Amino acid sequence: MSKNKLIVKNTIFLATRTLFSLLIAFYTTRVILHQLGVSDYGLFSVIYGTVAFFVFIVSAMNDSVQRFISINLGNNDYIAVSNTIKNSVLIYFLGGMIFCLLLLLIRDYVVEHLLTIDVNALAVAKKIYVIALLSIFISIIQTPFNAIVLAHEKMSFYAYMTIFDSLSKLIVSFSLIAIPYNKLIVYSLLLLLSALTSFSIYVYYCFKSFPLSLKGGVLSRKIIKDITMFSFWNTFGNFAYVCRTQGINIAINVFFATTVNAAYALSSTILNAINSLSQSLVSAIRPQIFKSYAENNEQRYLTLVTYCSKYTFSFLFLVSGPVLICTKELLSLWLVSIPPYTIGFVRLVIVVALIDSFSSSIIAGVQAVGKIKVYQLTVSFFVFISLPFSYLLFKLGFPPFSAYIPLIITAVINLFLRSYFLARYTSFDFIGFVFKIVLPCVFSAVATYAVSYYINGVISPEGIFSILLTCFFYSFIYLMFALVFVVSNVEKKIVLSVLTSKFHTLRERK
Repeated sequence: MSKNKLIVKNTIFLATRTLFSLLIAFYTTRVILHQLGVSDYGLFSVIYGTVAFFVFIVSAMNDSVQRFISINLGNNDYIAVSNTIKNSVLIYFLGGMIFCLLLLLIRDYVVEHLLTIDVNALAVAKKIYVIALLSIFISIIQTPFNAIVLAHEKMSFYAYMTIFDSLSKLIVSFSLIAIPYNKLIVYSLLLLLSALTSFSIYVYYCFKSFPLSLKGGVLSRKIIKDITMFSFWNTFGNFAYVCRTQGINIAINVFFATTVNAAYALSSTILNAINSLSQSLVSAIRPQIFKSYAENNEQRYLTLVTYCSKYTFSFLFLVSGPVLICTKELLSLWLVSIPPYTIGFVRLVIVVALIDSFSSSIIAGVQAVGKIKVYQLTVSFFVFISLPFSYLLFKLGFPPFSAYIPLIITAVINLFLRSYFLARYTSFDFIGFVFKIVLPCVFSAVATYAVSYYINGVISPEGIFSILLTCFFYSFIYLMFALVFVVSNVEKKIVLSVLTSKFHTLRERK
């Protein structure tokens, strides 16, 4: 199978699993919110979010391991692949143990002093904290196995496992209906069991499918140092991103009620959904970006980066554009009751995600080069600075929505910074990227929003069928704008040629 066909196949696999998983995830959130209640759901999100906040250093190694494995595969150096895997497993296990033990030691301070939690809920919060630590430890030690699967481009298995995870969480949510008390603790324990099951399947699959990569290998100080140093600078990006999400969650908890945390958690669910769609496209192309760079095929490497950026944004707006317009109507279909501020949070978080979607493949391009020290210091500063600005706005009495103002500004700044660094390290055409990729995509999105917003105000859709049909129509409007302004003439000819070829093949079979 050719490399381009493999990318298309993997993209279809990952996009399909993501859409399927998102539908399940949204319904699961509806069930969980209804079963736990707004207050307990907010408590759960702030505890799990706080624990995740402290393990950013270990989780930063995820992209690093995949990068090293993919580069070695691109060089056809399978001994180096085995060495990378063996050393990364050791790094993750020891790193996960150390961080989880440290987090366990500061549990009482975090729950009793750092967070604003009702006195009656402190005991439950401490138990959830410990369970969350165990779940995250399992996720940490599973990361090298995720990297192995993605680097070998086994996207079908990755897709099936994501669907399995989503279905298991749905089953867990339904099981709460039969539980009369301690639902929050039981929910956390069942999520831990789900994570353990997923980890076991990943380990079994990797040993069965990639025996040569997992057998042998030597522990090496140099490899550990290379992975650790790359991850160290990558950590700045992860730390800044976690500050942008979980730090604001904590700030909201300090200045507002847990019901606002619930609204923020729901908007974060939307953000995670959009990011999952974005990552599903980038994950299909990232290994090829790394391998093309390792093969010194810069033309293909840069083509993959730019095309991925363009079509990631286009695909995301095709899906999320209708949500921007019909936010209230869709939330009413999704949730039994909508917490205050949720509608505004969702709209603003979609804007941030769409801006960031341009950067997803550019980040992979810079990671392939490996020169990330100055890049991460610069980009991470602008991401991180959004947290103190949000805190300051809250302190001055601004509403919860104001947190997204610095987020949007820094997202735009970082898009241009990432493009600049890629142009600095390679022959990437920064000006051409802005005028040929960013501006046509933004124009198409704004034009679609303006037309659709006007139509929505005229027809005011009501009922499930009417709302969904309207959303599909808004997506169709964007598709028309994108075909005119985003898709180039060369790309149109390629698509037309492929469709014509498929049509003739089907006719011959008949």
